[in-house]
Amino acid sequence: MIESYSFGQIVIDGKTYTQDVIIRAGEVIPSWWRKEGHRCDWEDIAPYISAGIKCVILGSGASGLMRPTEKLREKLEEKGIELIVRPTKEAVQIYNARIKEADQILAGFHLTC
Repeated sequence: MIESYSFGQIVIDGKTYTQDVIIRAGEVIPSWWRKEGHRCDWEDIAPYISAGIKCVILGSGASGLMRPTEKLREKLEEKGIELIVRPTKEAVQIYNARIKEADQILAGFHLTC
């Protein structure tokens, strides 16, 4: 469960992270790096897509500056994976509301901008 989010910081299961993170099947993968900081492309999440993922939730930053590319949208649609993109504070709330489905969700959270 994500306990809190504020600009530049997220607390997940009691641990504080100050760099962007990915959560896959409840596992936190710290220091998520994208080739273009404010764009999320297929290559940025493909290594984390595993069988059973039904939804990708992207927290696009405090101001919503990180945007998914068209290629990412197309690839997820081809695979039948739902994409939800919201500013990080809202994306955290959506993730927490769907925590029972956590094994089917891949979530990436941009913590700044």
